[in-house]
Amino acid sequence: MNTKIIDAAKEAFRQRLTDGNDVAAHTRNAQAIAKDWRRRVFELDPDNYQYEVPISPEFDQRIDVLDKSEMCAYEFKVSGKNATAEFYKDVVKILLWNEHRKEKIRELVFITEESWGRQFLDTPMPTAYIKYLQHHDLEVKLVYIAVT
Repeated sequence: MNTKIIDAAKEAFRQRLTDGNDVAAHTRNAQAIAKDWRRRVFELDPDNYQYEVPISPEFDQRIDVLDKSEMCAYEFKVSGKNATAEFYKDVVKILLWNEHRKEKIRELVFITEESWGRQFLDTPMPTAYIKYLQHHDLEVKLVYIAVT
């Protein structure tokens, strides 16, 4: 796990809206944060960090950021709401990648907002799943970013 990529997520996240109930505004803000994060990561090393990497044409799914030298995937769920569903989907993306590629992803770093994400992901089922994946050569790390 590269701490510079995590730091880039924290910096992009500082733009997060914290007030109001306008779902559309929050959605646009989350998209802007994710785009800013990908830009920041790409600028760290454009030859190594790829973003929006397709899994396979038939799946129409992408990995947010792939560190090619470490074969580590990074997924950023800006809002911690529904983080569990997004987490499981992201793991499946990595498993499908590994099934269809010679060069395997060895690590997944799932980044999300702390207050919502932690309460749903630091629970027995995701914890057991992460341990299970270790036995199948995939290291999974959860990273929580606090609203400041």
